[in-house]
Formats: sequence, structure tokens, C-alpha cells
Amino acid sequence: MKSVLEPLQEEDLIFKRFEPFFLGLIGSRKRIRVYHGVDLKSRYLLVFAVDRKSALLKKDIYEWLELKARIESHFGYKILQNIALLRAPLCSSAKTLLKQQGWKVVFA
Repeated sequence: MKSVLEPLQEEDLIFKRFEPFFLGLIGSRKRIRVYHGVDLKSRYLLVFAVDRKSALLKKDIYEWLELKARIESHFGYKILQNIALLRAPLCSSAKTLLKQQGWKVVFA
């Protein structure tokens, strides 16, 4: 968890509550780590932590958006802040898609 929190703290993101979310709860078998938390302004947020060698493509981002919608329906409320913590190369069109959807991209 420390490897996730340190890059986020460098971006001035501090949390009241921060815990892992297990994708098995929504029936997903994706191999990414998802964290759910509440920041100091009491906004709900999701952190998708990805650590892989191959590049992230638009296809992956569309899957993340679907996962986010399923997580929101699981909790029953809208998640306002979404963060992608990446230790992987990112395709430029995928980065553009993330920015358009309001995601913050942090490279660790």
C-alpha cells in the first residue's frame, strides 16, 4: 500500500480513508489493483494502480470505465475523483481519453 500512497502524496492527495477494493465483489477478474477512499474534502475517489510492461491502450481504458460504473452501482453513489496510478507506458490516445473523462494520471 505504501507504493501506492507515496506517489499520490507527492501529488498532494491526502485521504481520510483509503482501502483496497476487491474486483471479485463485482464479478471481475481483471489484474489491476483498485483502491477506494475519501479525501479531506469528503469526496469519494477511486485509484486504479497498474503495473505492467505492455502499453495501456484505449481498449483498456474503456474496460476501466465499465469497471468504474459497476463499482459505482455496487456502492450506490457517484465517485467524483478518479486517479490512474501507472507504472506502464500509456498510448497517447488512451491518455487523451482519460483526460476527457476527467481522470487524473499519475506516473509512479
